[in-house]
Amino acid sequence: MSGSQPPLSGVKVIDLSEQVPGPNTTRLLTGLGADVLKIERPDGGDRLRHRPAMFEAENRGKRSLAIDLKREEGRATLLRMVADADVFVEGYRPGVTDRLGIGFKDLIAVNPRLVYVSISGYGASGPYRDLPGHDFQYLSYVGAIPAPLPEHAANYVPTTLPVADLGTALYASLAIVLALHERRGNPDTFVGKHIDVAMADCALSMMEPRIAEAMHEQTSAAALVRPGYGVYATKDGRYVTIGALEDHFWARLAKAVSLPELLGPEYASFPLRKQRISEIEAILRPRIQEFDRDSLIELLVQNDVPVAPLNDLHEPLTDQHFLDRGMIVRSETAPHTRVSEWPTALAGFADRALLTTAPSVGEHSVQILRDAGVSDTEIDELIRTGTVVTQ
Repeated sequence: MSGSQPPLSGVKVIDLSEQVPGPNTTRLLTGLGADVLKIERPDGGDRLRHRPAMFEAENRGKRSLAIDLKREEGRATLLRMVADADVFVEGYRPGVTDRLGIGFKDLIAVNPRLVYVSISGYGASGPYRDLPGHDFQYLSYVGAIPAPLPEHAANYVPTTLPVADLGTALYASLAIVLALHERRGNPDTFVGKHIDVAMADCALSMMEPRIAEAMHEQTSAAALVRPGYGVYATKDGRYVTIGALEDHFWARLAKAVSLPELLGPEYASFPLRKQRISEIEAILRPRIQEFDRDSLIELLVQNDVPVAPLNDLHEPLTDQHFLDRGMIVRSETAPHTRVSEWPTALAGFADRALLTTAPSVGEHSVQILRDAGVSDTEIDELIRTGTVVTQ
């Protein structure tokens, strides 16, 4: 961006989260101008550091303080930092921060205007609140993963996109921005908020359209019946996705691949086609497999049928469409090509220059503590006792 400061300039965020949902939330805030202080355990830091490429992607632009919060002096130091913070983000299971003495009630006593964000798998209430989980489990609970064929079950991972993790980050960042907006609009009456973000809740919210559709069917399986919509194999051992749901797209698809037998009145509407999906797919799939992938895509594009290649993780980086949209980032200083942190619609609000290289564990410990008003003598003592780790 140019010509103005990012919208969150001056906002101080203390981030105790690890792995993906919390760090992705705060990375979004970083690019929007927030100063994000990443609080890490002295014994190795964020567990995502064991996957260096992902850690780098989710933690660029942040500053790292390595401090032992199990020690009284570590907690006391954190409370000093919280006093002038705007947002506090944690990603522990419910109850952990309370036991550490850094729960919502503890911090709101120090900073009554604090926006306190807890990100967990199932939230602070409900029967599942203490269960462990990952993206896959939250998607399973909310009906986002259709059952596999038995022979595929052992290695069945239906998407490479961690929908629950990243969807949670979007909801959490929106909640933070809304809370800050409320605080700015009501500076005299705003009281601190505890925002309870559950990954399963976020996943279920994203499932709302699909579940609404299922309520009009006798079974969930019936709601997923979509003739002419799915993954289709091609002659060269590759795959495409076709989305001929609407009647006009269906007619164009049948004509394009020369299947006039699928254009009769019994196939004229989507409800009718759903009743005949088995016979339709028995005709359509072998016909699709007579084409090479690229020639089929060219044919269907010419006939205005929704189609796309089933790309691997490398192919989007060379796709001319995404290159033209500015979604692929190349830099002489970076070892790898990257995908843009924001879709084009948000790029004007963010500043990529703020996303400097992700920090090492405790890289900014001394400076962060100085910024919080901790004296050099106190800092030396914290380092001497092992409460704080620095480079």
